Amino acid sequence: MKAVIFSILTILFVCLSSCEGRTGYLNEGQENTLSMLTGKEWVEVYADYGLGNEQTIEDKTSIYYFDLKGKGWFAVGSLKDENVKEDIRYFQWTFTTENFAVIQTAGNAMDGYWLIKKLTPTELWMQWSAKDPVLIPNQTTTFYKYKARTTSK
Repeated sequence: MKAVIFSILTILFVCLSSCEGRTGYLNEGQENTLSMLTGKEWVEVYADYGLGNEQTIEDKTSIYYFDLKGKGWFAVGSLKDENVKEDIRYFQWTFTTENFAVIQTAGNAMDGYWLIKKLTPTELWMQWSAKDPVLIPNQTTTFYKYKARTTSK
């Protein structure tokens, strides 16, 4: 009987000690990343496809939008006219690392991973890859720079 009570108390102690004492689900760094990433359009301004193949975007560009619920959209648009958005595709997204450094996107040919290199309220630099960059670090990637465009959406 003592062994059963001891086992139950041990399991209860382990369960309770694994709780972290957070007031919410996200820590401050994760909250900051979410607030900088979501609620605005990210307009592509630069791409480096590797082997010296670089492109600075003049007008026609890719636009991404991430919302707080893990959904987003992609469109072909314009740097100069924020109302131009064509070929809109919707996707789902999630962070794959605890420090929110990698985003996985899926849906409507938007499958891939974004390794965040720099994120500020106005800039997003990321390295795109087809497979998880944490698990497969030496794969072919494309480096992109985006600038934020606040929307009324």
